[in-house]
Amino acid sequence: MHYFAPGASVADHLAADCGMALAFFVVAGEQERLRRCEAPDCRRAFVDLSRNRSRRYCDSRTCGNRLHVAAYRARRKEAAG
Repeated sequence: MHYFAPGASVADHLAADCGMALAFFVVAGEQERLRRCEAPDCRRAFVDLSRNRSRRYCDSRTCGNRLHVAAYRARRKEAAG
């Protein structure tokens, strides 16, 4: 089964595939796995495929790490007085 017209562009292929993947998530009752990154300066969405559905950031190496480092520095600054 094809979701796009013959001769469609790569962008059309990707859009059709993403749309069908989203539809499969909704039909399977897994829409709660579609999340938005909790970093205040990030607007990305992601699919939480963790076993316990606990992922909070689109990328733990960038968004997650940045927030953890900022919290650590704030605690150190507060402790130093």
